[in-house]
Amino acid sequence: MRTSVPAGPPAAPFRRIARTGVAAALGVVMAAGLTIGAGTASAASTTVVADADITRDCTATTPVCEFQRDGGTATVVDDAKAQSGTGFLRLNTPAGNDKATVNTTAFAGRKLSEISDLEYRTYIEKVAATSFQAPALNIGVTTSLGFVTLVWEPVYTNAAVTPETWQNWSPSTSNGGWWASNSVTAPGTVNKYGFTTYSASFADVKAAQPDATVGLVGVNQGGGNPGLTAGVDLFRVNDTTYDFDNPVVPTTIAATSGGGQSAEVGTTFAQPLTATVSGTGGRPVPGAPVSFAVTSGSAAFGSSTTATATTGANGAAVSPALTAGSTAGPVTVTATSGTLTTSYALTVTPAPAPVPARADLSAALTAPPTATPGKTFTATLTVRNAGPSAAASVASGITVPKGLRITGAAGGVVTNDGRNAGFLTPSIASGRSVTFTVTVSVDRSVRGAQDLGAVSTSLRTPDPAPRNNIATARTTVR
Repeated sequence: MRTSVPAGPPAAPFRRIARTGVAAALGVVMAAGLTIGAGTASAASTTVVADADITRDCTATTPVCEFQRDGGTATVVDDAKAQSGTGFLRLNTPAGNDKATVNTTAFAGRKLSEISDLEYRTYIEKVAATSFQAPALNIGVTTSLGFVTLVWEPVYTNAAVTPETWQNWSPSTSNGGWWASNSVTAPGTVNKYGFTTYSASFADVKAAQPDATVGLVGVNQGGGNPGLTAGVDLFRVNDTTYDFDNPVVPTTIAATSGGGQSAEVGTTFAQPLTATVSGTGGRPVPGAPVSFAVTSGSAAFGSSTTATATTGANGAAVSPALTAGSTAGPVTVTATSGTLTTSYALTVTPAPAPVPARADLSAALTAPPTATPGKTFTATLTVRNAGPSAAASVASGITVPKGLRITGAAGGVVTNDGRNAGFLTPSIASGRSVTFTVTVSVDRSVRGAQDLGAVSTSLRTPDPAPRNNIATARTTVR
């Protein structure tokens, strides 16, 4: 995860604090009880540190802080050569007594033995007057002998410091490079804190001081580096990485998607509105609040004409769904972030006029080609609806000539003389059909061709082609 340092008091001018101030501040932090229980594991995280964050005194409530002495300065700068993000920490010590240190208090109260991983990166912008040196790593600890600053410097290892190149340093795994303040012995000799100056590994340092308690952990550029200007970034202690980056200052907001849409009254616009907030050089601004407001026309975000969103890592904020109102016409939505504004032009269109219901019914009548006097036969009427709408209240009928008589009509009604049978269907859906069957009796005296007729019509739904509503069938009586 990636977090930002909590907001603190307004940034103060750079302070110049004597070496004894470091120990005093460490005591304040330790006394405040800022502790993390032994053995507590945490997920890897990144804390973004801006210039305003490091201009605060070290206390138990400041996650990062700085000390500066004489002409030494520590500044988080925006620079294109940053290896990570858009900036890095610049340490500058023009003269021999200058000092600039940036610390974290997050590990105060832990045993030194709990610190397992130390790493940081440097970029030498201007070489020191005395040698090719790079910023050091400091750990302030309290031991049975009192307070001491444990120092690791690249210059005391076999690795070469290369100017104008980002280099990665790992004090926790390097062979050598460690020394202790107030007890700088000759290289290869044991100091009063129990480890060998310059040649001891971090494991050796911890083994020599099993009860040492950590206060501040930081990167330092001190009195032995006159004329040195160096960048530091991605400073890691255990699972926490400190990434030095200033927040991007918003300079523009743009309506990047969602404009120009149309939606029918009462419906939702297909796309949400997206506003992108950018800073200098087009860099995205994450975490910026954006307010969306319907400033003219008929539309709303749910039940309100306003909505809020926050930009993501890409600088984009996405509105909730926008719904067209009941009045057709143009709609304007304005997106605002701070003093920046942009707008979207949309349109609410009228609902389409209702299409009148229509149902194309057709009738088909079948009967056997021949019939016998004195006997019966069946005739079948099929009524089909070709749509597009359902046909409501469909009345259908079958008629037989004189000499024939309908004696049965399932689901229908037969007239007294037997010449007609009628059927009523509540509804026939588009694409569906219904079938009616009648039984027809033939008089003994009837001979020759006999024509039967049928008709079907909807009593409530208009039929665009009524000619196919009539059908005939012929049977010959022999």
